Amino acid sequence: MTDQNSFFNQKNCDRCQEELDGARTTSWFTEQTLCMSCSDEETTIKNKLREDGENPDEYEACGFLPEIEAI
Repeated sequence: MTDQNSFFNQKNCDRCQEELDGARTTSWFTEQTLCMSCSDEETTIKNKLREDGENPDEYEACGFLPEIEAI
C-alpha cells in the first residue's frame, strides 16, 4: 500500500503519467495514485458496471480495472 508521504509527494499519475498539480486521489480498483481525469474514467467504469447489473463494490481494491464494453 502507498504510504501517505509518497501519496502527497508523488509528482505524476501512476496511470497516465501526467503531472499531478495538487489534486489527486487513490484508485478505487488498485493502489495507484491518480489524477482527477483518470479518477473520472474510473467513475465511468463503476457506473457502467452498475448499468450492467454488477455491484462495483465487489471490485473495490481488486487490483485490476474491470473490462467493460465500449461506452
